Amino acid sequence: RKISMWFTRHKTMMMASGIGLASLVLIFMAVMPIYQSANTLLPKIKTKSSEAEALKIKVSILSKLDSAVLQERVSVLDNALPPRKDVLLYLSAINGLSSEVGLKFGGISLVPGEISEGDEKGAKSTKSTGLQSLETEIKMRGGEASVYAFLRKIEEVLPLMQIKDIKVAILGEDQYSLTLSLGMLWSDPSTIDVKGPITLFGAEEDKYFNQLAGYTRFESVPTGGVEGGKLDLFEPVVTIPQL
Repeated sequence: RKISMWFTRHKTMMMASGIGLASLVLIFMAVMPIYQSANTLLPKIKTKSSEAEALKIKVSILSKLDSAVLQERVSVLDNALPPRKDVLLYLSAINGLSSEVGLKFGGISLVPGEISEGDEKGAKSTKSTGLQSLETEIKMRGGEASVYAFLRKIEEVLPLMQIKDIKVAILGEDQYSLTLSLGMLWSDPSTIDVKGPITLFGAEEDKYFNQLAGYTRFESVPTGGVEGGKLDLFEPVVTIPQL
């Protein structure tokens, strides 16, 4: 009877304790996943916040750049390293320079697969820079002064070219045959993520831009509107004035 009375007296308290304990278990089961998820997300949020702050700084730096200066330098780089394998531009440059120094063009051989402007098959990649190279062998003839003038000036003509091999043979009195293995450098346009610090153009970059801007550039031979559908790749071309 005493046990029954104690149980009746404490029944309400025990029910309340049970309900309280069950509530604590339910709360714990609901809160734990949220806590774990928060522990996972907080480091990610911190990282993204840091990236956003760094990007904000980069955008602030880029917004201070003169758009006209950027456009001019993009143009200089496109002239120096065309964004595609432009065969006609290359032939125009070779013909323009040879005519300027008084050499007679004797022929050109292109590496198989290189003649197509849009096809990258057979393209060469330079080991030191990763740039693409349109490989050719050209033949010219003329006087000694013209040969040396061509070799000196070829490195100051746009687009940039890379000399691989030179052979000179004597044809007669002050007449020489020049066989030159030459590659026109070009670079595929690419989009990359901006990583690391961004700085404005420094003195070293300005020096290179100014140097490239002073190089000779020849007008590319037009590909359309030719009477009779024929095109002389080696007709006289116009020299673009130096910038």
